[in-house]
Amino acid sequence: MVVRVNGCGEGVKHALVTGATGFCGRYLCRYLQRKGYAVTGGHYGDTGTPSMPGISLIPLDVRDPQKITELIRKQKPDFIFHLAAMSVPRFSWTQEIETFAINTAGTIYLLEAMRRFVPKARMLFASTVQVYGRTFRKGKPVRETDLLWPESPYAASKAAAELACYDYYARFGIEVIVARPFNHIGAGQADHFVISDWCRQVAMAEKGQKEPVLEVGNLGVWRDFLHVQDVVRAYDVLMRKGRPGRVYNIALGKSVLLKDYVRFLVKSARKPLKVVPRTQRMRRGDPPVMCGNTSLLRAIGWKPGRTPFEAIGELLGEWREKVVAHA
Repeated sequence: MVVRVNGCGEGVKHALVTGATGFCGRYLCRYLQRKGYAVTGGHYGDTGTPSMPGISLIPLDVRDPQKITELIRKQKPDFIFHLAAMSVPRFSWTQEIETFAINTAGTIYLLEAMRRFVPKARMLFASTVQVYGRTFRKGKPVRETDLLWPESPYAASKAAAELACYDYYARFGIEVIVARPFNHIGAGQADHFVISDWCRQVAMAEKGQKEPVLEVGNLGVWRDFLHVQDVVRAYDVLMRKGRPGRVYNIALGKSVLLKDYVRFLVKSARKPLKVVPRTQRMRRGDPPVMCGNTSLLRAIGWKPGRTPFEAIGELLGEWREKVVAHA
């Protein structure tokens, strides 16, 4: 397929990334840039335009259908990576309406704009493995054909957005591929996510900015974490080789006990730390095991190249720099 970008000439691939300045979005934009894409990034926020050299950044609130329509009409991207989301599950319990407005309605607005202005474009929708919900309680690696059983407004909003993607593919032939990534970690992740929070605590304790205690929740659960760079590569593979109308898990394919991640952090710390479980950090009802089957994704050429422990090391290094900078 010959692709083009206004003002960029034939043969140049034009990618639009929504949520471009988010954790994974930044990695994806840089990756696509290195691959030779002309990248436009939609970002949300009132703090001005972030600095991402070589990336054309445009303010975008996916709750505004007019803004989405105008963006697609003007940019006419060949590929759309839809990452913009309200992505913290626990926040969704008190922000249900906003969660559905961003995650579900925002996706529908984007699909409708594609139908009207770029019906031949291809979109990757970044969903979540949280849509499996209670199905994880079977204790087996989930497959794409397993029952969706969301257990939070966040997960339900993503499941509803997936259905919209399938609908637009079935009715209008819009080429949408649904990705369900497991938890991914790495430098740049906010500290309201558990691994980043632990790394922040370690870095602060090393500098004497808090007592030498690592506060944790339930460490007796098994989780399938990925390096964020492997997720980004999976998005690229899916965009190029995935089948429209299909869903693909993105996972390491192996669960690790959270206690093992804490042991790694304690061993990496530059001073002795005491690990202290806190009741307020415990989440009742969490499935004991979360793991994914990735045979469909591996069949089209993807496999993980980094380990979650490498990601933790990078994240800890970044937090050490942040703590020094703010000392």
